Amino acid sequence: MRSVRTVAVDAGLGVVLGAVALAAVRAQVAFGHAAPAGWEGQGREGQGPPWAGGSGPDWGQVGLGWGVWAGIALLVAAVAVRRVRPPAALVAAGAGAAAVSVGAGVVNPVVVVMGALVVFSAAIRMEPVRFLAWALPPVLGVGVLSRAGEPWWGLADGSVWAALAVAVGVVAPWAGAGVFVRARRQGRAREREAEVARHRYEERLRIAREVHDLVGHSLSVISMQAGVALHVVDRRPEQAAVALAAIRDSSRSALEELRRTLAVFRGEEGAALEPVAGLDRLEGVVQEMGGAGLAVTVERSGQPVALPGAVDHALLRIAQEGLTNVLRHAGAGAAARVEVAFEPGLVCLAVIDSGAGPGAGWVEGAGIAGMRERARGVGGELAAGPGERGGFAVRVRVRVPVEGGV
Repeated sequence: MRSVRTVAVDAGLGVVLGAVALAAVRAQVAFGHAAPAGWEGQGREGQGPPWAGGSGPDWGQVGLGWGVWAGIALLVAAVAVRRVRPPAALVAAGAGAAAVSVGAGVVNPVVVVMGALVVFSAAIRMEPVRFLAWALPPVLGVGVLSRAGEPWWGLADGSVWAALAVAVGVVAPWAGAGVFVRARRQGRAREREAEVARHRYEERLRIAREVHDLVGHSLSVISMQAGVALHVVDRRPEQAAVALAAIRDSSRSALEELRRTLAVFRGEEGAALEPVAGLDRLEGVVQEMGGAGLAVTVERSGQPVALPGAVDHALLRIAQEGLTNVLRHAGAGAAARVEVAFEPGLVCLAVIDSGAGPGAGWVEGAGIAGMRERARGVGGELAAGPGERGGFAVRVRVRVPVEGGV
């Protein structure tokens, strides 16, 4: 349907241009036949145009041959299909322009405009090499046929070469403009594709980071609780039962949160209506860590403010990942402290443990890299390294708008 509408619109334009071209060619032929001797070298019947002192042509005696009508019809058809069939339009435009030139014996500006419009549209829609292969033969053909009335088609006096140069010179700017427009469109299309690819990569990275933090935290807790259960299953079965119940609760909670997270990424209806997990769930994370054997304390300071959802969620995940790293790497007997401080236009989060700390030459792992990406994603900064009094510390600072306390 779209191509049909395109052809219909262009056909209307072609008909209008064709009618103007017919009138213009007829006028050229009429005044050329009526010009007196000495007026542009075309003396006929001693009657010149009115502005030259003559009585003007006898329009009733002015007729156009079938070649002119066929040429105009071909040009109208070329304009009509120039956007849907560029190669056919080029051939038709070349044949039409040549027919008008031979049939009328004149080169008409409106005919030139119709051919140039076809060339411009074809250059936009065809590869440059393919465009030249289709456009050059018709253009050269028009140049040669324009000398059809000359001896040896203009070869005797060399005028054919001038005609070829004129034909190429007239078409070249339009072809160049079409190639330029095509290059601009392709450049913009590549930019859009690159932007879409970047967004897809960032979205995949965000999903991977979210799943890594959630699953890594839950599996670490489950692993610690499973180790406790195995250790006491023979001597203190009641404690093993408590550890197994904690494993069940942790896995159920992790699966539920994972389901909600993936539902949001898939865009399921109603998924986005659920509140995004934020620092209000920090105590739940601390309690879960306590069930896995890690002692965690939370210290809050300053006047709390309403945080943007993305910032609130990022801080929770950073705290969760920081505590998970303590559980994995700090060693037995280590404790952790989570500090949340609100300052004017700023919120600070720190996860500090009392473990042995990393050895010399330690290297950041995927967990810290993920936390740094989260902080950077909400306009914050994250620093991680050995603590001042041993252990390990993760600190993040994020600037937030101040809208009053909550």
